[in-house]
Amino acid sequence: MALFAKPKTPGIAPVQSQSGELGCPAFASLVETLEREPEHKYHILDLAAASGNHIEFFSRFRCRYHIGDVLHVLPDLSPPEEDEPALDFGRILPLNMPDRLDLILAWDGLNYLDKALLPQFSQHLVRQCNPGAWLHAFIYTRGEMAAQPVQFEVLSSNAMRRQAATGSTVGAPCYPQRVLEKLMPGFRTAQSRLLKNGLQECLFQVQE
Repeated sequence: MALFAKPKTPGIAPVQSQSGELGCPAFASLVETLEREPEHKYHILDLAAASGNHIEFFSRFRCRYHIGDVLHVLPDLSPPEEDEPALDFGRILPLNMPDRLDLILAWDGLNYLDKALLPQFSQHLVRQCNPGAWLHAFIYTRGEMAAQPVQFEVLSSNAMRRQAATGSTVGAPCYPQRVLEKLMPGFRTAQSRLLKNGLQECLFQVQE
């Protein structure tokens, strides 16, 4: 895990639009909340690969920025057979930082983890979080999505851009909000916004 301090079967149906600018009201609300305590040192975990864009945006805060670089692994994880041991998320995503997390950036990664593995993954994250910590995510609500997670660029506190998807597609899980919350023990839904392009923007919070 890199560390930065402040300064499924392929489908053939058309993929849910994967490019273009997104209005992100829940993310804007999150940024506004973080800005209320400028002296607080935040600990942030980005589940995507290292991105200069992400790091530059969050450099406005007094923070320590951790890179998980795990999103590309999630589509390949499968639940173990009955006679196999449970997956060790401590090895897949080591969380060895001494301080607890205040914010997790999941981007579109939750769509790619097998439904049966979401509770265990969520519990792994919650154990490293402060009470009241945030998790921001996008959920696909239409039939198809890119076979791999796509990259998001932060344009401002209330806008992002997704890179265009290439290659094959897979069926999106299209989780209803209540179902997703049940699959994420330890988290509650703080905000959920359906965006014009069919993405559901979700802001979860660790239960206190």
